[in-house]
Amino acid sequence: MLSTTGLRKMKIWTIFLVFIAFPGFCFPADIERQLVQSLMVNYDVDVRPVENTSVPIVVKLGMALNQIIDVDEVNQIIVSSVWFRLRWNDFKLRWNSSSYGGLSSIRISSGRIWRPDLTLYTDVKESASTFTHYNAIVSADGSISWNFPAIVRSTCSLNVRYFPYDEQRCPLKFGSWTFDGLQLDLKNLSMSGDSSTYVTNGEWELKDIPVVRNELYYNCCPEPYPDVTFTIIIRRQSLFYLFNLVLPCALIVAITILVFYLPPESGEKVSLSVTVLLALTVFLQIVAQTMPAQSEVVPLIGEYFGAAIALLSVSTALTVIVLNLHFRGSHNNEVPYWMRKVVLEYMAKLLFMTETVKRNVSSPKKEETRVYPSHIPHLANGKKTPHYPNTSVRDLRKEPLAILDLEPQNDTNSLLLSISKTLDKFEVYLEEKEVQEQCETDWQLVARVVDRFLLVVFSLITLIVSVTIFSNRPTYD
Repeated sequence: MLSTTGLRKMKIWTIFLVFIAFPGFCFPADIERQLVQSLMVNYDVDVRPVENTSVPIVVKLGMALNQIIDVDEVNQIIVSSVWFRLRWNDFKLRWNSSSYGGLSSIRISSGRIWRPDLTLYTDVKESASTFTHYNAIVSADGSISWNFPAIVRSTCSLNVRYFPYDEQRCPLKFGSWTFDGLQLDLKNLSMSGDSSTYVTNGEWELKDIPVVRNELYYNCCPEPYPDVTFTIIIRRQSLFYLFNLVLPCALIVAITILVFYLPPESGEKVSLSVTVLLALTVFLQIVAQTMPAQSEVVPLIGEYFGAAIALLSVSTALTVIVLNLHFRGSHNNEVPYWMRKVVLEYMAKLLFMTETVKRNVSSPKKEETRVYPSHIPHLANGKKTPHYPNTSVRDLRKEPLAILDLEPQNDTNSLLLSISKTLDKFEVYLEEKEVQEQCETDWQLVARVVDRFLLVVFSLITLIVSVTIFSNRPTYD
C-alpha cells in the first residue's frame, strides 16, 4: 500500500496533468489571453484577411440613427448622432472553441485587427474620425462585429421651395476610399436604417431611412466602387414657423387692408402704410436669414411676403391718390361730370352707398359757371342795386366788417343805399361759401367711395393671393 506521502504526491501530479489538458477549467482569463496572443502571431493589420487574394472581402454596413442634433439650413449641413454596425469575416481570427475551454467569442481592440477603410463621402469635418478605441467582437468562426457610435456632420442639399412645409432628403454615402469593388465588396446590412432608438427632434420629424447599394465608376479608375447610401428623410414641423412668421405676416396684411378704412381726416393713412411696409420688410429679412442663400427656388413663405409687400406698396400709392381727391375741393374745383357718373352713381350703387351719396352730394352741373344773385330790392325807392364784382370773397373773409360804411350819412337814401350794397356783398359771400363747402363735400364723398371700393378690391386680392400661394403646399402621405 502507498503511504500517505505517496498518495499526496499522486494527487498533485493528477491535478497538474488536468490543468495542462483542460486549461479552461480553472483560469478562463488566462485562456482568453493565450487565445489573443496566438491569434495575433504574424497578424498584419494592413493585409486583407482573405484566403484567396483574387476574391473580395465582403463587408456589410448597417446604421442606427440615434438623434438629429442640428440642421444648419444656411450652410446646408446636417449633424446627427448615429451608431454604426459593421460585419465581415477574418479567416486569420478563427479558432476551435473546444480547445479553449468552450470560448466562442472575444473582444479585441479594433486597432489591432484589419478594418475596412469606410469613409463618409459627404463628410464636412475638418479632421478624420478615429474609432480605434472601440472594441470589436470576434467569434470563433472568424466573423467580426464592430459597433461604435459617431457624430456625423454631412452635407445636405436643402430644397426650401415649400418652406415651412418642406420635406428634406439627406443622403449619407459610405464607401471604401482605397479598395475597389474587386477587393472590398460593400453591402448593406438591412434594407433600411434602424430608428428604434431615435430621440425625437422638436423641429424635424423622421419619416424613413431607406438604404441603397450603388456601384459607380469614376474617371480615375476602371474598377467599380460600391457604396451604401443611407437617406435620412425628415419633414419640418411647421407649427413654430406658422406661429412666429406666417401668423404675424397675415395680421400685418390685415392691417394693410384697414388703411383704406382709416378716414382721410385722421392724417395717418400714409404713415400707417409706411409703418406696415417696414414691419413686413423686417419679417422678410428674418426669413432670408433662416433660408440658405440660393437662387434655384423661391420659398413659399418668401412669395407670400413678396406679394404682401407688393400689395402694400400699391395700396400706399393709391392712398396718396385718395388723399388728393379728398382735399381737391379746397381749390373750389367742381367734380367732373364723368366722375360723378362713374363714382357717385355706378360705383356707389355697387358698394351700397347710394343713400349716403344722395344725402350729401349736390345736383350735377354741366356748366362751368354759376349765376349768383346780383341785386336786392331797394328799401326806399324800389330801385335795384347793381352787383359789385370788385369785392372778393378773400376780402370778406379777412375783414368782413370793413365793407360796412357806418360813417354818418347826409340823408336816409345814402344810408339805405350803403346797407343795400353791404347786404348784396354778404349774399355773394355766403353763396360762394356754400358752393365751396358743397365742392369740398362732393370731393370728400368721391374719396370716400373710392376708398371703400379699394378696401373691397384689396380684401379680395389679398384673400386670393393667400389662398393661391398656400394651396401650393405639397401633400404628404
